[in-house]
Amino acid sequence: MSSNDFDSIGSINIGPIDPRELRADERAVELDYYVAVLLMEATADAADHEPLYEESFVLLKAESEEEAAEKAAYHGKQQQTSYQNENHELITWKLKQVVEVKPLEDATFDDGTEIYSRFFRNYQAYSSFEPLTEEEA
Repeated sequence: MSSNDFDSIGSINIGPIDPRELRADERAVELDYYVAVLLMEATADAADHEPLYEESFVLLKAESEEEAAEKAAYHGKQQQTSYQNENHELITWKLKQVVEVKPLEDATFDDGTEIYSRFFRNYQAYSSFEPLTEEEA
């Protein structure tokens, strides 16, 4: 066979390719931005302890909302920790809930870009929620 004979054959399908064998630029996938709302809870072994909660907004890049939800849960679990405070009480932070995962509609991150919003009807309940200041935490 001459080299011209190979040119006329064209490509040959050799079956599925393991994506791990592709170069990074060959397996590049379009990732979208998502925001996850995580609720963490701190408990203590002190008898008079009231739980402390932290709501955090986490930026994630994922191929799908399902993957973003998995990454949000993983991130929240990575934040879990226990330690003794200055009173020798055991403080434990745990992921209580992944509240929500939403795609970002505008991922330009310019001044004024909306990162997260939600709708609610009970303004009285909303207004009764008062976040702690840094001094109170």
